[in-house]
Amino acid sequence: MARVAGKVVALVCRGSDDDRAIAVALAEAGADVALATISRAQQEEFSTASIANEVWAIGREQFNTVTGAADPADAASFAEEVCDRLGRCDAVVIAPGATPHVDFDELSRDEWEPMARDGLTAPVIMAQAFSRVLERAGGGVVVFVDDGAAHTNVAGAVLSESLRALSAHLGIAWRDRALRALVVSREGAPERIVDALS
Repeated sequence: MARVAGKVVALVCRGSDDDRAIAVALAEAGADVALATISRAQQEEFSTASIANEVWAIGREQFNTVTGAADPADAASFAEEVCDRLGRCDAVVIAPGATPHVDFDELSRDEWEPMARDGLTAPVIMAQAFSRVLERAGGGVVVFVDDGAAHTNVAGAVLSESLRALSAHLGIAWRDRALRALVVSREGAPERIVDALS
């Protein structure tokens, strides 16, 4: 029996093999999946479109949208599009991907700003946009996928810890609302996400 049959999940990601595993696990468990990119990079567009095709091949409803996930207008538009095209939304999974390792002494502002935009600002903005849609529909779950980072990868570790803090503090802020936030590690994420939505 499908564990999340009839549910609709939005997946905001870069289209990596790990993101594909998450989408396939959700589709095989019975969910319809809407995909959006973290950035407008062409490679992300192609990769998420390929994942959407795989979801379709499993027999689930799907679509793919190119967004700049840190842009509030893009985030709000995607959240509404999910409901318009798939009828509802039960959860959003936000997977910003791994942060490049740049030695802290060599880290420039030009390198840091896109890392922070994609690794933290985008999850904040997408969570905010989807919280409105989820709550309007009676509640739902916001899941952050944390790639983790070695302690020597200072920028990556800061963003990883920030995602965990974001999830924890949203849990507190939403304690009296029909919203849940959780963070899962990239390793084992597909099964943990399906379990969380079952």
